[in-house]
Amino acid sequence: MKLRSLRAAVSFLTVLPVANVDGGPGERLGRAYFPAVGGVVGLVAALVFAVVAALSTPLLAAAAAVAVLCVLTGAIHLDGLGDSADGLLGRTDVAQRLQTMRDPRLGSYGVVAIAVVLLLDMAALAAMSPVRALAALIIAGALSRLATLWVVTLVPYVRSAGLGVAALDPGHRFADLAVGSLTALLLCLLDWRRAVIAIACVALTALLVVTLARRRIGGATGDVYGATAELCQMAALLVFAVR
Repeated sequence: MKLRSLRAAVSFLTVLPVANVDGGPGERLGRAYFPAVGGVVGLVAALVFAVVAALSTPLLAAAAAVAVLCVLTGAIHLDGLGDSADGLLGRTDVAQRLQTMRDPRLGSYGVVAIAVVLLLDMAALAAMSPVRALAALIIAGALSRLATLWVVTLVPYVRSAGLGVAALDPGHRFADLAVGSLTALLLCLLDWRRAVIAIACVALTALLVVTLARRRIGGATGDVYGATAELCQMAALLVFAVR
């Protein structure tokens, strides 16, 4: 079951073709492994950053790393960020907001949100050395997925079907949170001083996203999960960019 859960987490959070043989989502989407998968995605992006930085400029290295993050995740979190911005910030009722979040087309809020996050991610990485970027991308990947894990586990899912239903299992919530939190904390040892500040900023960012979602639609959706991952990753990267 552990291998099945790990494969489910990798399949859910990345584009790697490792889905379970039966095509099912796996046990609770493998949510306990979210931080580990996020850390590995960050590691791959950091290696690309180091190679490009050695051959070119920090800005190009930052752009390459962000591109790798987008490709490895299939931009699924960015899609959730855009849909969440359109739905949660729109001036309509709850039903219309949820319908807007299902619409594959992006509105002005969504476009601006994605553009701002990508620009800030690149600006933050461009200010780092390859060594600091390595720690930043791994820790940001782990902490942002840990924040997503907390939201998936503790915030009510407002739809009758979807990711939240597949991940639902209240009986294992504390075990999954414990495993995920321990994994993220171990990765934070790469640069624990900055990581402590990043943890606080990520927690505050996730709290703001959840507060807005609960006020506007009554809880979380898959798009809210994606928005949480992207915004929390950005928050952690910005912490590491500070000298």
